[in-house]
Amino acid sequence: MAGRLIEIFLPTERLELARSSISGLHITSMWMERLSETHSQLHILTDSANSEKVTDRLSSALADTIDDIRIVCLPVEASIPEEKSSSGIISYDELKQDIVEMTSPSPSTWILTLLSAVVAAAGLYRNSATILIGAMVIAPLLGPSVGLSLSLIHGEKRLFGISLREMVIRSVIAFIFSAVLGMILVVDPALSEITARIQAGPSDMVLALASGAAGAIALCAGGSSTLIGVMVAVALMPPIVTAGLLWGGGHFGWQGGLSLFALNLACIVVSGAVVFLVRKLTRSK
Repeated sequence: MAGRLIEIFLPTERLELARSSISGLHITSMWMERLSETHSQLHILTDSANSEKVTDRLSSALADTIDDIRIVCLPVEASIPEEKSSSGIISYDELKQDIVEMTSPSPSTWILTLLSAVVAAAGLYRNSATILIGAMVIAPLLGPSVGLSLSLIHGEKRLFGISLREMVIRSVIAFIFSAVLGMILVVDPALSEITARIQAGPSDMVLALASGAAGAIALCAGGSSTLIGVMVAVALMPPIVTAGLLWGGGHFGWQGGLSLFALNLACIVVSGAVVFLVRKLTRSK
């Protein structure tokens, strides 16, 4: 399991206080480095399950000198000798930081959304599930989805605003560009890959619920979210692209694609929120 390396930059006179504040906690390894006559750096290696407790204790103990310290938490893929841990849950602060990074607005993310819409439109146009799967690999929709889930459970208004805005922006990009392609291409609305995305069924809800829960669990475990992001994109990108293609081509049924997209998004957000609620993640003090 991935560990965490906590780096604390602090005045040397506060070093002993920092050490004593985390006594009793499970620490894999700890060592100190003198940086200057007045400041030192404390290195603490622990597992992901204990990293939040360590940072909480350090923040509380050093609160009176908080302006003169810096605590940095870094992921550790491996350390020798390896130490096993029974829990794989990362801290709330790390989870939130991961989600913020995936949700932050950037031209590269919007370009990936556009490219994903292009590939998905090609898959729908050619009635190819294989091409559709390729589009899901590059669709950046996991971050905004789980961001909405986490913000609902923990009342993170700023994160909710960012996640909602990015979900709207990325969805609009996919819809508008698909509509343009729908005006150019002669789309057959009777294709099986298209008709499957204009009406919601129990299987669609099950897929969306499982995708949202899997995405939240993967992030809580501190693991790679690439494959889970594909599952989330499968539930979201094809419906919105289908709606754009049909609307752009002047075909009926595009409303069904939007409805399926909205239903799947709601299921993903709800199931992700349930996972975060069950995990009982707490914020640092």
